[in-house]
Amino acid sequence: MTDATTMRCDTPSRVGLANTGLGFSQLVPAGAYRWWYVDGFSECGQFGITLIAFIGSVFSPYYFRSRHRGRAQATEHVSLNAILYGPRNARWCMTERGSHALRQTRTRLEIGPSALQCTPQGLQVEISERAMPFGQRVEGRVSVHFDQALNECFELDDAGDHWWWPIAPSARIEVQMDRPDLRWNGSAYMDSNFGKRPIETGFSSWNWCRGHAPDGSCHIHYDAQLVGGAEKCLSLSINEIGEMTRIASPSRQQLPRGPIWRVARPARLPPSRHLDVTTLEDTPFYTRSQVRVDDREFMHESLDLVRFCRPWVQQLLPFRMPRLARSA
Repeated sequence: MTDATTMRCDTPSRVGLANTGLGFSQLVPAGAYRWWYVDGFSECGQFGITLIAFIGSVFSPYYFRSRHRGRAQATEHVSLNAILYGPRNARWCMTERGSHALRQTRTRLEIGPSALQCTPQGLQVEISERAMPFGQRVEGRVSVHFDQALNECFELDDAGDHWWWPIAPSARIEVQMDRPDLRWNGSAYMDSNFGKRPIETGFSSWNWCRGHAPDGSCHIHYDAQLVGGAEKCLSLSINEIGEMTRIASPSRQQLPRGPIWRVARPARLPPSRHLDVTTLEDTPFYTRSQVRVDDREFMHESLDLVRFCRPWVQQLLPFRMPRLARSA
């Protein structure tokens, strides 16, 4: 395994993620991808949210097909994945749109009727989407509060083609949804990923988790398996004022496989005899889970890119990811 200390770090400006702000106006080359990710949990522990804005919608079956046909313009495959979790009013949205629906400026990213806007406090997300599979309207506003974006990003591969930027590991979130009617506050996290090449050409799988410790620090563990068999892992502790320290990665353990699609869930989590796993997303190639480890809550993701490339998986994906050819 590649030692964690060899995972190179750099600044977002030097590697092309952001010259200013959060990088909304940066060019995403053909065949490449960029996403901005936010997740949060309510203070009461009952509700959660995940938001991912894509240019070059990396898990899109339409973009996958275009790449194999040699017509893979990233800006022709954009989407906002908006997911609400909870005991009621859960929703899942991910409608793909073409370049006509994309507007990029230094401070604002528009994808159809939805948008991400930089604010003095951090980020505001305006959501106007339809949920699958029943088409319910999902509308509202999410505000993510953080003092400033961290200025370090990390190389996930050995070629400088794939980068991860932990923008705001310890943030606050305010969710104000009109459809469905939902209001809550809580803790949040924001990052961004950029790849110059398709993600499946660099990795066979990866798993990632983040959680907040009782002292207010955020712990993040990244574990990536590269195509060819090498492995890269990185563990970070970021305190409340944004000071980042590399820490030893916990030993890998195996959480129970996804309950329906049986995707493996390896995880680098603190050792504990008491792990409580709640599955939030269970797909043919990907899981997202809420994991309680003693007094900490972790968001955990496991991605199987070998599975993602299987023809049967590609045939299933359009049922969850519809595409609008022209209408915003």
